[in-house]
Parts: sequence; structure tokens; C-alpha cells
Amino acid sequence: MEYYLMRKDEVVTICNLTEDGQMISWSDRFRNPELAPLEHRTHRAYLRRWWQNRQIPVSQGHLESMLTEKGLADSGEFLIRNLGLSLTDYYWMKPVGSVLKWKDVSLFRNDFKENILQSIDAGWNKTPRSFTPNSSLRGELEKSWLIRKGERYLVKGNHGELSSESINEVIASEFHKAQGYDNFTEYSLLRIKDRPYDFGCCAQAFTDENRELISAYAVLTSEKKPSGMSPYEHLIRLGGAHGMDQDQFRADLEYQILSDYLLTNTDRHMENIGILRDADSLKWIRMAPIFDTGKAFAAGGVVPYTEEEIDAVEINSFESTERKILRLVRDKSRIDMERLLPPDVVRQKYETDSKISPGRIEHIVRLYKKKIEKIEKI
Repeated sequence: MEYYLMRKDEVVTICNLTEDGQMISWSDRFRNPELAPLEHRTHRAYLRRWWQNRQIPVSQGHLESMLTEKGLADSGEFLIRNLGLSLTDYYWMKPVGSVLKWKDVSLFRNDFKENILQSIDAGWNKTPRSFTPNSSLRGELEKSWLIRKGERYLVKGNHGELSSESINEVIASEFHKAQGYDNFTEYSLLRIKDRPYDFGCCAQAFTDENRELISAYAVLTSEKKPSGMSPYEHLIRLGGAHGMDQDQFRADLEYQILSDYLLTNTDRHMENIGILRDADSLKWIRMAPIFDTGKAFAAGGVVPYTEEEIDAVEINSFESTERKILRLVRDKSRIDMERLLPPDVVRQKYETDSKISPGRIEHIVRLYKKKIEKIEKI
């Protein structure tokens, strides 16, 4: 089946997809090359890779059983049935011969009902123009987009029966508020029916019809890195080349590194760092508000306790360990040591979880205090 790859109402190129959503081929004669996705541009089969990466992982939450209930072969079919739509950018697949316009399918404008976490069906298989953004949600943590009072919110759950990941998102929000930092995603706790944990969390979308999200991964795979330059500096360089204030970008990244260190957030991979881009000018605006800090404080694992363990925390980011990534920071004063979130607030947030042991909470609070002591000596 032939589709136009669209960005809003502008054709990027034409693609050939199977009925179950696998990309067979596409034209490399882009009508609007500047509008093409950035991700994997350095790879020969980059558009196919981009499309594959857009699919929701089958390992996410209870997705596999949901696909079976809908009679779908896999997440690729789920994606194409929803035209590849997303709430983070403006790309979609328009069937050749279709009269659909962006105003008809935009999930920023049109309502949707599906909520994967609560098994609410959007009814897309009965109403052709009812689509969901959940088919393009990345990551393995169970999550779902929904609409609350007309606004788009992302709701996230946890791995296992503890609410640690959701609580960590709220703690991070409180940390940034205490710092007076102006560029973060604010999360709040909420209860989700029929889940083993006490709380999930939610946050309002920071994208809209005028601002889209580009991941750091997409940026880093859009252009070959100069020999001898680190991925970190390559990212900052590309930001400047696309109109960003490089000093502001570096300041945001350094603040993020330092706050992640204090919260022992180990999962700041390149999909968990983003850039906001203007919809019309394509100018890159600023680093996206900090999001996805759920893996703080050893969520799902053993809390580092000894000095040796705390000094050797491994991370998934620009570097492999906290010790190494701190070397990227030029200005340690990005964190105001006089405005740190009090350890008692961390304790209080964790005490809302009825299933976490008091011993684990004390280990987490101790870890936070140790990190404060260590950063003061850097």
C-alpha cells in the first residue's frame, strides 16, 4: 500500500508499506528534504529505521495482550492503523488517494479515547477517523496518553508493585522547583485502577501545534560526528547550528547532569533528552523540559550503600559512570547548594507508598545525603 509521509499538510516523500505496517520501500527524492525526520539520516536505510523505531515496543506494559485483543499482528500494524500519528511531532502517513488533511487527524486538535493503562478502546476500528497517539509511545514502562479537561497528559505506571518510578518523577519535580529552575516537566501522582502499585504519575504534554520534540538520539544520528569530538560536544554544536543559544543549551545540560547525580538517576539515555523545535521556522528553541527521571534512587534495584558502591554507580548516558559524566560539567554552580530539596521531603514522598519497606526508604534518604556531601567536595 502506498502512503505519503506527511509533516502536517506537506508531503515529505512517498512510501510503500505492507498491510501490517512494515516499510518496504520509499522514494529518496524528497519533496521537502528539510522536513524529513532527522533520526538515522547517516544510515542508508534511515527512513525504514525511523519508522521501525516509531513503533511502540511489544515489551511495553501489557501491550502484547492488548494487540491480541484488537486482532493486530504486532505493533507495526497498530502504528499504521493509526497513521503513525504522535503527540510529540507532526509526522503521519496519508494513504495515497485519501482526502484527509492535518486538521482531520491531528491529535493536538482531535479527541481520542483510548487509554492503554485502563483498557479503554478508542474505537478506531469502527470509526475511521478516530486515532490514538499510543501506537507511537516509546519505552518499556507502561504508559498511555489521555485527555483531561481538554489538555493532553501522559500517564505512566511502574515496573513491579512499588510506586518508586512515579514517586521519583514527583521528587524530581520538587527538586527543580526548590532550585528555581524553569525548564522541567512537572509530574503528579495518581491512582490507576487494577494495578499492583499504589500510584502512577502524570504530566501535561509540553508539545503542541507550534512546538515539537526532537530526541537527542535523533540529533546525534542526523549528522556524522567530527573525528575527535565527543557526542556531548557534537550535540551542543548541532544545537547551535540550528539556531539554539549554545550557552543556554550547555547550561541546561550541565544542570541536568548535576541534578541527575544528586538524585542518582541512572537512565538519562539519548531518548530521555530532547530539543524543542518551532513548527514553522524549524528553528531549534531550547532543550526540552527535563523529563523521565523515574530511574532515580536505584528504582527496581539495590540501593548503593557503601562508599565504594556510591562512587561506582553506572549510568546509561553520555558516559558510562557518574564519575565520568561529572567531568563534562564546566560550572558546578548550576546547582544552588543553598536551595537543595530537603532529605525529609524525599522520605515523606516515599512514605506514601504502602508497599515499600521502611529500611529501603532510609537507604534512599541516606544515599541522597551522601550525594549532597560528595557534590559539595567536587
